[in-house]
Amino acid sequence: MIGEILANRYEILEKVGDGGMALVYSAKDHLLSRVVAVKILRAQFAHDEEFVERFRREARSAASLSHPNIVNIYDVGETAGVHFIVMEYVQGKNLHDLIREKGHFSQDDVIDVGQQIAMGLAHAHYHGIIHRDIKPHNILITTEGRVKVTDFGIAQAMSSTNLTQTGMVLGSVHYFSPEQARGVNIQAASDLYSLGIVLYEMIAGHTPFKGESPIAIALKQIQDHPLPLRDLRPDLDGELEDLVLKLLNKEPKARPGSAEEVVKAFQRIKRRRDAIGDMPGHEDQTMPLPVTGKPWIGGFGLANRKKKSNKKQTKGASAKDRVPKKGRIVLIILLLLLGMGFGAVRLIPKLLFPDDVRVPDVVGLLENDARRVLGEADLVLKVEQSLFDNEVPAGHIISQDPLAGRMVKQQREILVRVSMGAEEVEMPSVLGLTAREGKLGLTQAGFVLGEEEEAYDPEVLPGLVLEQWPEPGEIVLKGTAVNLVISKGQESLQFFALPDFRGQNFELVKAQIAELGLPLGNSWPEYSTIYRPGEVVEQNPAPGTQVQPGYSIDFVYSQGTASQTPEPHTPADPREEPQWTHENLWKTVEVTIDVQPGADQEVVILVIDDFGAREVYRDTHKGGSRIVRTVQGRGQDAKIQVYIGGRQFFDQAFSE
Repeated sequence: MIGEILANRYEILEKVGDGGMALVYSAKDHLLSRVVAVKILRAQFAHDEEFVERFRREARSAASLSHPNIVNIYDVGETAGVHFIVMEYVQGKNLHDLIREKGHFSQDDVIDVGQQIAMGLAHAHYHGIIHRDIKPHNILITTEGRVKVTDFGIAQAMSSTNLTQTGMVLGSVHYFSPEQARGVNIQAASDLYSLGIVLYEMIAGHTPFKGESPIAIALKQIQDHPLPLRDLRPDLDGELEDLVLKLLNKEPKARPGSAEEVVKAFQRIKRRRDAIGDMPGHEDQTMPLPVTGKPWIGGFGLANRKKKSNKKQTKGASAKDRVPKKGRIVLIILLLLLGMGFGAVRLIPKLLFPDDVRVPDVVGLLENDARRVLGEADLVLKVEQSLFDNEVPAGHIISQDPLAGRMVKQQREILVRVSMGAEEVEMPSVLGLTAREGKLGLTQAGFVLGEEEEAYDPEVLPGLVLEQWPEPGEIVLKGTAVNLVISKGQESLQFFALPDFRGQNFELVKAQIAELGLPLGNSWPEYSTIYRPGEVVEQNPAPGTQVQPGYSIDFVYSQGTASQTPEPHTPADPREEPQWTHENLWKTVEVTIDVQPGADQEVVILVIDDFGAREVYRDTHKGGSRIVRTVQGRGQDAKIQVYIGGRQFFDQAFSE
């Protein structure tokens, strides 16, 4: 894309970001002679006409927003099949990267960032637009500390995409509200819950809920309560903690009434903290007042010694002559006391109430230079942490707290993080893993995903990692982009409809599937009054399913009728397997699904049983409609899962 010109206007300069739905480039707007950001949709979304149309509509709606805390959308277009939006170019970092760098934020910064996010949401909610995907990745912070909320349009469009994109949707499950996890109607209060998750992560350094899968995390969003923040940050402001916990209330009605109410709460907390910060004794900068007493006794002694000396020299002097000398001494002492008192009046306030100074910007400076710059501003540098950084040279400042431009008291400690330079690590191998496992392993090891290609290879199953660059074992910088080649299997493989093998001899069926290039999966015998011994009773996938060579096929085959139908029993020998009837193994349930009123939704029914997980129903239904389906599952642990609009509706066993 570099060097291409979109719509005869936007010249692509360089790639600046990479997300699950789009790639972001900086570009030159030749018409207005300015630098803009161009977000180009990935191919899997660009070819979905329904998604693209909704995206265009919502992006134009988001373009109507104009607020300092929202990234402006300038243009929406399409050129030669490339769908793009043109946005305000923001110089800075997203909040996700800053949390990874800082670990956690100071309370003042949490209040400042949270207030600005809430201000942007208040503006959007006033115009009837709900973001639906508030998370640190969608919150940008400029070099001047200005917060910008982005991706209103894409978040809206993604809310209606079907289950084939659920991997992208569930990527934000750490920040989903309980009502989003349930798949019910989204309200403005859902954005406030997500804001609460973001604030919790800024304070604690991690999200409140973790799990082995997106569905497990979604269940925790619905059922569990977060660990109290006071357990993680004992110094946390009580009112700030109460606000975060109120935002994280499971019931939308129990959260703050609006984003504007959240803004006012932040303003109230900030005013109180500023007032406390200006009170005497709030900071450990007080000194005891000078007192009169013993230090001044020496003065009187000196006067007495001088008086005795004068008495020896002028023995004949009368008492009349001595009176003026005593008066002069008392006068001098009084003048000294007045002078000290006047000096104390001017000095004590400076000791008790230091002047405010503006924090200089030391990010990017060498540690010694930063110490000197802060010292000249009457501030103290304190190294909070030294850590590896691929972008900042060793010995230079990565970040500072408080941020540059803030007003603080003299002698305030400025916490900084110092770079140890780029960290070199050995490139791990993801060859032979599935694409999902490989990507997850790389990101968890601290690498970023680069370009991804697909290639045919008859010896490697489809979906597995075929090649990677850099190659395994190379010494590279942590954070390096890793390019992957994913196998597409054998080039000549084509999908075909799976034949119906039920009622055929199992041994002959084995030969048939071998000729089709389909390996035999699991197989079970069971008693049957319908099929003769050796005949196929059931198969998975079901007849007519589109498969290609390499798909394994599971079978249940008949072992004839039993002389007496055995009941489930506890074997005398623990190694003896219990016998089950055909009727006990197969379970049937009627499923009733009510689609929420509103837009059309895709409904998917999955069955998880002895055959594994399989899709038994998928179709799009109008809002407010009802679907009734009868499904079968095999085994004592068989269960059914229903998804509506890409989100799980319910998950239950057949026996419930």
